[in-house]
Amino acid sequence: MIDRWADRLGTLLEPGIRAVIILLLAWLAVRVARLVIRRGVARLLSSRRATDREFATRLRTLTSLAESATRLIVWILAGLTILAVFGVPIGPLLASAGVAGLAVGLGAQTLIRDIIGGIFIVLEDQFHVGDVITVNAISGQVESLTLRYTVLRALDGAYVVVPNGEIRIVQNLSRDWARAVIDVAVTPEEDVDRVVAVLRDLLAGLPNDPVLGPLVLEPGEVLGVEAIAPQQATVRLAVKTRPLEQWRVARELRRRILLALREAGVSVPYPRTVTIIQPPDSAEPSLS
Repeated sequence: MIDRWADRLGTLLEPGIRAVIILLLAWLAVRVARLVIRRGVARLLSSRRATDREFATRLRTLTSLAESATRLIVWILAGLTILAVFGVPIGPLLASAGVAGLAVGLGAQTLIRDIIGGIFIVLEDQFHVGDVITVNAISGQVESLTLRYTVLRALDGAYVVVPNGEIRIVQNLSRDWARAVIDVAVTPEEDVDRVVAVLRDLLAGLPNDPVLGPLVLEPGEVLGVEAIAPQQATVRLAVKTRPLEQWRVARELRRRILLALREAGVSVPYPRTVTIIQPPDSAEPSLS
């Protein structure tokens, strides 16, 4: 009895040790592949002389995709090898897996479409991890990009998962440069030429400004009167900025514009209210 149990333990112990060694080798292969992939991608991107931000975002995107694919292949091979060590026939398993894969592929057209969409996103360099994009009327920063889906973090903190097959039109707000567009409302009675002069003087000093100077690429331009309404006229200006800095520049410019117009004596329109007074001896209301 003891010899029988010893034989069984020996037959199980030797494949178990081999399986542990295979797992350790697979883990080591994944670690080495990750290091090689990161260095290879970094060398490839540095040879193209990309900017620091572009380098970082493209490095994260390409590294994440390559690591995921490598990790999947290594662990599948390790699992098949362990099954072979324990005497499980791999040939019929691979044949059945091929038939099952064909059946699943016929019914998983959406999954295939998502993967193909992810491949084209990466190959065409449409956006990277860290970019701010608008997809399907949803805006947010790209937190993760895989071959099947894209993860966005919205302004309110929402975690949005968008399948790559559903992405048709992408607005990338982080590519190369951006533009801060500001509409300034003034009363119709104001001298529009004087308002435009105040705004141009404000924009002329942007390149040398210690705060906004490093964020803008051009001094900016006053485009002119954009709209006319009964209670206000709208003057539009635009400033070319670095990627992802348009919102910061716009907020600071609005503050400075408000102070500059107030200092120049330019009145800003406010909502006008109408009070309806009902006389006690009359059925018809009067306006005042």
